[in-house]
Amino acid sequence: MMGMMGQGMMGQGMMGPGMKGRGTTGGDRMGPPIGSRIIFALIDADGDRNVSLSEFQVAHERIFKAMDSDKDGKLTLEEMMVFMHGTKSSAPQQ
Repeated sequence: MMGMMGQGMMGQGMMGPGMKGRGTTGGDRMGPPIGSRIIFALIDADGDRNVSLSEFQVAHERIFKAMDSDKDGKLTLEEMMVFMHGTKSSAPQQ
């Protein structure tokens, strides 16, 4: 998720610089888009407004396990694509 959480996620969100303020997800006056704030809050398990390495790793482990549909401890491109596009049931199993 580092690519997703880099400057794009906490800076501009998933929108380009010319798209801020359009629709319901962004706006210069409100800070980062709501989606970014939700994701950050989910990863920041202790609520200290910082994401530690362990919080980051736990979040990524959950994503990995949700993508690994055959539970073999490895991801194939197909498993990732199915998860990202939602073409099959990809709900995390605990």
